[in-house]
Amino acid sequence: MRPFSSPLVAVVLVLALATSLFGRGQFWDFLGYTQVDAGHDHGRIQIVRRDRLFRTIQLRVSGEAMFLDRVVMHFGNGTSQELSVSQRISPGGKDYAIDLPGERRTLESVELWYYKEPWGHNPRVNLYGIRLPQTDAEALAPGH
Repeated sequence: MRPFSSPLVAVVLVLALATSLFGRGQFWDFLGYTQVDAGHDHGRIQIVRRDRLFRTIQLRVSGEAMFLDRVVMHFGNGTSQELSVSQRISPGGKDYAIDLPGERRTLESVELWYYKEPWGHNPRVNLYGIRLPQTDAEALAPGH
């Protein structure tokens, strides 16, 4: 009987490690976007995935950098949460992530307050989210 060759063993090990990494990976769901308008100082992103609960959201800017003053998150139960940002966010740079602590609630919209700037092309802000893990009861009875 011929022993396993080292390239075959290496491939098997890489596949096993990759599978375990995918199991623990974080997948970002697209939640919506807004095109920043140079004539205004704020914009709103309507959430397209209102059927899920999220633990973290992330803002990704494309086009040109923008100075974000604050973010207001509006929830399905009528409450809102304001977060002071006061930071320039650049496209292709570090994305801005926000953890959503507190009670479990759906996200309805996110309001962005920014400084008006003379952009050559108005920035676009995409919003992504990482879901909260579902409990067994939620998995069996969606929508409750």
